[in-house]
Amino acid sequence: MSSGRTKIVFLYIAVGIFLFGASSVAKAATAYMATGGGAFGTIDLNTGVFIQLGLTNGVPVVGLALVGTTLYADGQGTGNNRGQLYSVNPASGALMSIGSPTGIDFTAFGSYGGTLYALDHSSANANLYSINSSTGAATLIGPTNTGQPLAGYWALSTNSTALYFSLNSNLYTLNTSTGQATVVGGLGGSIQVGAIVEVGGVLYAGQDSPQPPLKIVSLNKSTGAATVLSNVTNSPGSNASYIYGLAPTITIQNYYFSDLAFGGGFQTTLTLINYSPQAVTCTTNFYSDSGGPLTVPFTQGAISTRTDVLPAGGSVHDQTVASLTAAVAEGWAQSSCTGPIQASLLYRYYTNGVAVSEAGVNAETEPTTEFATFAQTATGVAYANPSTTQSATITFEVYSAAGAKLGSQIVTLGPLQHSAANLGPLLGLSSFTGFVKITSTIPIISLSLNAEAFPVISSLPPGDLPSSTTLVTP
Repeated sequence: MSSGRTKIVFLYIAVGIFLFGASSVAKAATAYMATGGGAFGTIDLNTGVFIQLGLTNGVPVVGLALVGTTLYADGQGTGNNRGQLYSVNPASGALMSIGSPTGIDFTAFGSYGGTLYALDHSSANANLYSINSSTGAATLIGPTNTGQPLAGYWALSTNSTALYFSLNSNLYTLNTSTGQATVVGGLGGSIQVGAIVEVGGVLYAGQDSPQPPLKIVSLNKSTGAATVLSNVTNSPGSNASYIYGLAPTITIQNYYFSDLAFGGGFQTTLTLINYSPQAVTCTTNFYSDSGGPLTVPFTQGAISTRTDVLPAGGSVHDQTVASLTAAVAEGWAQSSCTGPIQASLLYRYYTNGVAVSEAGVNAETEPTTEFATFAQTATGVAYANPSTTQSATITFEVYSAAGAKLGSQIVTLGPLQHSAANLGPLLGLSSFTGFVKITSTIPIISLSLNAEAFPVISSLPPGDLPSSTTLVTP
């Protein structure tokens, strides 16, 4: 900126892991934007179309940043009100103070690797600070040593693969341990920027110069060169010639685990892999059969909710630590993540403390109303209702290898409820081999596991089908 997410003994365990909208997320190029006039909204970084959502309480911000699913801003203030950290309502732009003002004249604000950073305006070289996202407290890291104060046009990047800093006509990277700036290169032409954000691997910036029309540019990470992408349209505010903040829009990816188990000889391992170049935060909630919180024993304690911050390239592989001799406990889980990841559950069965069998499932579908997969008497099926408001009426129908309908059963699951069963006992069949058709009145999650030779278990194809699929009838 410028100065101006029926117990069964053998545990057929089925897991569903579902990612919503992967293709649309990969192509997204939108960001939250704040202007010098206090306007807040979203902008299409490719077309420049700005949609105003509200105002930042009349407080001009010096930058936007996203950590996990929380949007932050630091506001321009005077005197002892300088350096006030805010959380930002992404629906309206309304600000809520976090802690007390630091009194430091911060004029650039951003984030990298899940940490908030700011630059001051009072130092001859500009000092880099880290900002505590819970308290707003600032910790001095060190000077940038650019040889010039923050005068003219400047910006600190948000959610980027490095912490970038632009000062007038140059792009730098900042060492987050020392504050030292390393020049990348010149922006070129007369372009100066006031906000930088990385979305989909592309470094975007907003023009910070009183030379309308306002522009969105891309920045070459290797050379610093700026390329004009679009002019900003629908730009509001009395000081709309300045873009003071850009941050990725909050897109929650939901992953569903249709069964988990621990105790009774079983342990479950949760695996989350962040393959993206940006940090991802995942919040996982565990639910019991009744839909209430399920307390799951991990190394960090017995918890019903866990939050994992995955740095770029980071991963989690965490096994439960339940007593193997305790009664088996089952349920399901949902992970809500701020970006796309790979997620799976691994089930291990132990005899006398020795692992004798395991199965991992990595499904690739979303909740649906129709399923069809191989089944026989011992096949286990797990199913859960992810809706928080609606009950699901689920019909199970099994067919012989010759296509004859052998039996059916109807089960009702309330909101967030879960159940599991062996198909033979569920339908009152002593022996069959064929397939199972599952239909539901609302989208559910469900996967099956083969247990013909228990304790050896293996996952079956998920069998999820589009809700409009025409299925066999008796």
